[in-house]
Amino acid sequence: MSKKRKSLTKEEIDVIAQYQWANITDIMNIGAIGRNKARDVFNIISDMFYGEKDKVHNGLVPMDMVLEYFCIPKINVVSINNDVNI
Repeated sequence: MSKKRKSLTKEEIDVIAQYQWANITDIMNIGAIGRNKARDVFNIISDMFYGEKDKVHNGLVPMDMVLEYFCIPKINVVSINNDVNI
């Protein structure tokens, strides 16, 4: 019997989504999926990102593509000090 993964809250996803790159653990957490399914998702995104080019085997894919795969809207980072005179 498989173990049910805990779905992350919006705030937890926002923290992970701030990074530029995602690894398999990030994909597991964002998608609430297991390691094997996360590897499948990683390979799909990796193939889309690298296309015909040689793949870089660093275990990372763009976070934007991960969020897009799971239909999660990107967060907008807003600067708190917009009107500071330097």
